[in-house]
Amino acid sequence: MQDHQVVLKTYITEIEADMDRGRLESAGIDAMITSDDCGGMRPHLAYSLGVKLLVAREDQGRAKELLGALDLPVEETSPWNCVGCTEQNEAGFDACWNCGKAR
Repeated sequence: MQDHQVVLKTYITEIEADMDRGRLESAGIDAMITSDDCGGMRPHLAYSLGVKLLVAREDQGRAKELLGALDLPVEETSPWNCVGCTEQNEAGFDACWNCGKAR
């Protein structure tokens, strides 16, 4: 990483980082992705070390605003039990992971 670049955000997968890089570049902000996964030979390292999205220091504020505006609010609820099979499901599921019945 060069001195004039800063880490804007860290991701678990390169796909997520690449999507945000594309959003930034479409807005005229140059961005770069780095990961320490041995050139793709050890992709599991990205899970512990992360994939980093870098931007120029002078673009950091604008880039954060742009990506922040794209983040949708997450509705937090509690786990729920399926009416079909009584399996407990995490709050983010709209259908039962076990039987597929809609929430």
